[in-house]
Amino acid sequence: NNSADLFDKELIQKQMSSKSGQSKHLAYYKKDEDVPRLYVLVKGEKTKKEASLEKDMKELNKKYQQILQAGRQIFSVAVNCLQLLHSFKETQKNENLVETIENYKIQLGKYHKVIINEGKPEGNELITEAVMQEHKTKFFKYYSDKNIDGIIEVLLSLRVNALQIAPELRKNLVYELIRNDIFNIESNDSFDFVVAILDINNSSLKHAITSLISVISSTLRGVEYLTYKNNMCIIERIVKTLKEQENGSVTQRFCIATLQKCSIKDTVIPTLVEHDLIYWTINLLNKSLNSKIHVFCLDFSSAMLANIIHTPSTLQYLEHHPDMTLQIIESLLRLIRENIPVSVLMHILICLSYLSKENFAQQIEECNFVDRISEFVEYYSQINTAENEALEIDKKTVLDLCAHMFHPKDTTLDNSDTMELNE
Repeated sequence: NNSADLFDKELIQKQMSSKSGQSKHLAYYKKDEDVPRLYVLVKGEKTKKEASLEKDMKELNKKYQQILQAGRQIFSVAVNCLQLLHSFKETQKNENLVETIENYKIQLGKYHKVIINEGKPEGNELITEAVMQEHKTKFFKYYSDKNIDGIIEVLLSLRVNALQIAPELRKNLVYELIRNDIFNIESNDSFDFVVAILDINNSSLKHAITSLISVISSTLRGVEYLTYKNNMCIIERIVKTLKEQENGSVTQRFCIATLQKCSIKDTVIPTLVEHDLIYWTINLLNKSLNSKIHVFCLDFSSAMLANIIHTPSTLQYLEHHPDMTLQIIESLLRLIRENIPVSVLMHILICLSYLSKENFAQQIEECNFVDRISEFVEYYSQINTAENEALEIDKKTVLDLCAHMFHPKDTTLDNSDTMELNE
């Protein structure tokens, strides 16, 4: 019996020791937040990291549902407003109002599926060949039937399809539009069809056609399609449409975006110069000082201006028009001291750097160019941005740009044709 009792005590002591060791071992892992995965799986427990991730996921899902619900409510309000406009239309015989309502109906119809499918339409698949051909067939049929509303519907449908495709695949959609020759430019060796549409005096149609042209111009191949065989008739029509629009309007934005993207092609630049886009852009920037103009228009138009001025053909043109060059430099030097968006300021500084060449020595001297740039740098360096990190980064970028383009050079090593300033 004594032997049995001793054996039982020894067994109990070993079991207690084993449990104590296991508890200490587990406490050690918990302390380091690194409990063995096998243990967790056996016990069916979750690590702190997994629990935290699950909590975050629940919170994100809650916010997602709130945003989705807000989207549904906004859509409901939009539909109610559209119904009110319909009732108002009956008492007001206004053609523009009818067009606006139809335009809103098309757009609401296209975006409705984004709401009902919880944002999932932006997927990885391009518009199918059959759908593309169906759009093109309808496009030409509506044109031959003089059905303006039908043309608008097809154009907006193509644009909405472009927006619903994943961003990395939109370039491929442009290639599909070109491959299917959506405007019949290559198959007919003519721009007659698209020019005829651009010439129709209908604001909703101009909005729709310029939006699709803007999509196509997003790639170099698209620009080449729009300027097939170096024919600039589309560019000329876009410039004409641009000048007819109210400043900051959506159609104006599409026109500016198209011209800015097309300005990467040197052969387009002479047309932009010929149609006075240099002065037009400077005037737009000046107007923005006293009236609110959408920053998109200012940003893209100033970027277009930089593309225009840097082109060899433009610089050569300006050499033969010294008075015009002086006016441009004077206008740009005044603008850099105004309260304008940083992106626009940088585009203007780039323009000035292109005009700081020896070829324009007389104009540079007349407008006291070097001193005024130095004064700008001194003024800008004193702007207090200590409490705003984003503004501080912008300030440093602008000053670095000035240092790179305008600081005095060691003339013993200078083999450039830039007058005392870097390009």
